[in-house]
Amino acid sequence: MALVPVYRRLPSPLHSARASVATLYCASLALAALLYEHPLVLAVLAVSVLLAAAAAGVWRGLVGSLRLVVPFALLIVVVNVLVSQRGLTVVFRGGTILGHRLDVTAESLAWGGMNALRFTVLILAFGGLFSAIVDPDELMRVMRRVSYRSALAASLTTRLVPVLARDASRMGDAARCRPAPPGRLEVTRAALTGALERAVDVAAALELRGYASARPPRRSSRPWSRHDFAVAASALLIAALAIAGRAAGLAGASFDPTVTLETGAAELALCVAFAAAALLPFAAPHARLGVARG
Repeated sequence: MALVPVYRRLPSPLHSARASVATLYCASLALAALLYEHPLVLAVLAVSVLLAAAAAGVWRGLVGSLRLVVPFALLIVVVNVLVSQRGLTVVFRGGTILGHRLDVTAESLAWGGMNALRFTVLILAFGGLFSAIVDPDELMRVMRRVSYRSALAASLTTRLVPVLARDASRMGDAARCRPAPPGRLEVTRAALTGALERAVDVAAALELRGYASARPPRRSSRPWSRHDFAVAASALLIAALAIAGRAAGLAGASFDPTVTLETGAAELALCVAFAAAALLPFAAPHARLGVARG
């Protein structure tokens, strides 16, 4: 199971929507996570991303992303506990090391847990859901209207990285077969040299094919499908809820000097609204590989 899911065309509204709209959907979930520090809101956003992934048929890909998230989330909690001295509620006295007190407070634990939960939502939204539902080729076609060379470089990168990783793996296997295997530094140097040589060859091939004088293509008008409208409406609704709720002071959270979390009917309604907005695209009839326009 890969740590980062790979895009596969599936019959779901998120896959059927154009790449720019699906990217906006993931960005709106990330925006909501960045605007709020309330653990309940962040937990609801994380669950909403997982439910959206399950409804889109990419649940297994996000399970792989969770394997990447958990170690870093634990590291965030540990670093916050060791470095942050905020809060008055001491739960463990660790003494003094090099003039730094290692007292663990409930507030530092809560602050670290909040940051870990926010990190989880961001990785699930962009490292997981985005990678699984957005067609990279279509996204590159959108980017080339803005910067042709940047889009070309990004497109080549997405294709050459697996090739370079395979070359480095084969070099490592070949090195282990020698009577006196070289060290990792030599293998790394050989892999980097091979990558530079491959880059020169690719650049020469592109120049011969006329890519050096290429220009951005003309804009092509493609009608929006019902899935484009549904996913765009969901993204705008999530962003509007996040901004409006933040402006109204909903779901406030304070971690210094004590943990204070606002939990009432308004906060619960905001959480329900986030979950409903995230699942809004799946309320419409399912797509059939995106062939439903007009």
